[in-house]
Amino acid sequence: MKQRLLFITPKIHERDDDFSFCALWAAAFEQEGFDVTVICLEKGENSLHMPVYSLGREKGWSRLQSFFYFQWLILTIPHDRVFVHMNPRWLAAGSWLWAIKRTPTYLWYTHYTRTFSMKIGDKIVKRMFAATKESLPQYEGDPRKIVTGHGIDTQFWNVDITDYENRKPKINLLAVHRISRSKRIDLVIKALQFLPPEYTLTHYGRALDPTRDPDYEIEIRALVENTDLKNRVTFMGSRPMPELKKVYPQFRVLVNMVPGTIDKTVLESMYCGVTPVITKAQAEAIGYPAAPENETPEAIAKYILALTPDAPDKLRAIVQGRHDLAGLVKKMSAYIKQGI
Repeated sequence: MKQRLLFITPKIHERDDDFSFCALWAAAFEQEGFDVTVICLEKGENSLHMPVYSLGREKGWSRLQSFFYFQWLILTIPHDRVFVHMNPRWLAAGSWLWAIKRTPTYLWYTHYTRTFSMKIGDKIVKRMFAATKESLPQYEGDPRKIVTGHGIDTQFWNVDITDYENRKPKINLLAVHRISRSKRIDLVIKALQFLPPEYTLTHYGRALDPTRDPDYEIEIRALVENTDLKNRVTFMGSRPMPELKKVYPQFRVLVNMVPGTIDKTVLESMYCGVTPVITKAQAEAIGYPAAPENETPEAIAKYILALTPDAPDKLRAIVQGRHDLAGLVKKMSAYIKQGI
């Protein structure tokens, strides 16, 4: 009999520009042999064949409505295991029940802060899975913290990489991520000032956090407007994730200065044959052999100037061997199925 897994995630929407990968994760657990039921804060377009329950954000529900419906769902949906994907808020909200019933509960979290929800939820969690050792630094030395690497669905990103010679030249740089201070696109823009004028940057993404990101977006747009970069930086806005399968294969080089973790867009672009320019910490975590000497604009520019893009099949092999979603889920399932 299959184990019944309750998969709790922020959003199920296969054309979302930020969280569409959540549906791929749910499907990967089903393929690993679990009987999966999904609870998400928001539900949109999807092709999943498993039950998906929304906590009503798309309907405008209040936090209180969502909280009480969540309690009703966890009390009425039969489940043997719980996997909380990214949002410890719901780990905390259900911890009372899973403690009483002794339901093995697991968390995937790649951030650095120990929120109030984490302080509650970590009392009952069996394992905390993280992409890199830099994630969850407060739990360093805790045997429950398991560093697994990241994962992308390589079947989903299996685009044609045979027409590499038709791509834009390496002087046309690409960045794909939300507009957020943590992504540090200001560093990339500043590096562009140290590159010859033929170098350009095309960015895909948008500000998502309404409390912090809009101010940062104003800063980076001003950085472009107040320099000689007006005609060298293009902000394309967001795209649904499926459309990025047409964007990545147009480019040879992606720049991503996210510190201390693995950005999934780097893995996606690498699998599509795009050479990454990333920090040393991210390169080490991914298993990519090179990075700028340091994280100053000058060092980033120097590295880009000397860069020879890698062969697409070499990049694809790194991701396939170390960061395939099916392999990641298999690693985590070794703990989940045993309840340890």
